[in-house]
Amino acid sequence: MDCKKCEKSILRALDGRITSHEKKELDEHLQKCPLCSATQEEYKVILNTLKEKDFPEPKPYFEERLKAKLKERKASEPWTVWKRWGIRTIPVSLVLILLFGAAILLLSPQEGAELSQSEALLRDLDPLEETSALLDRESFVDKNMELIFTAEENNNGSNNDTRRYQP
Repeated sequence: MDCKKCEKSILRALDGRITSHEKKELDEHLQKCPLCSATQEEYKVILNTLKEKDFPEPKPYFEERLKAKLKERKASEPWTVWKRWGIRTIPVSLVLILLFGAAILLLSPQEGAELSQSEALLRDLDPLEETSALLDRESFVDKNMELIFTAEENNNGSNNDTRRYQP
C-alpha cells in the first residue's frame, strides 16, 4: 500500500467505513511508515477536538430559509451561465471574423487589370524599334511594301483569335 492510499484508508477508518482486509493492510503499512503513523495521530487529535466542542443549534427555520435560497440560486443560475459565456464569446467571435476577413483579402488571387490593345503592344515590345528597322531600309519601295504588309497582317490578325503580341 502506498502513502496516498493509506491516507484515504485512515480517513475511512476514522469514519468507521473500512473492511477488515483494508484494516489489516492499513495496520501493516502504519507499522512500516512513520509518516503515515504521524498523519493518523494528527487526524485523531483533530477528530477528538471536534467531538469535544459543543456546536450551537441552528436558528429556527434555518433549513427552510436555506432551501429557499438554494432554489432561488438554481433558478437564476442558467441565465448567469449564458451571460458569462456570451460576454466571453463576443470578443472571441469578433477577432475570428476579423482574422477570417483579413485572410480572405490577403490570400485571394488578385486579378490583373485588362489592358487595351495599344497598352498590350507597348507593354512588352518597343514599337519604335520595329518601325525604325523598317525605315532604315535602303529602298523606298521595300519600305512601303513592308509597311503595307505589316498593316495588312494587323487587320487580318484582328479577325482571328491569334495575336502577334501576347501580353
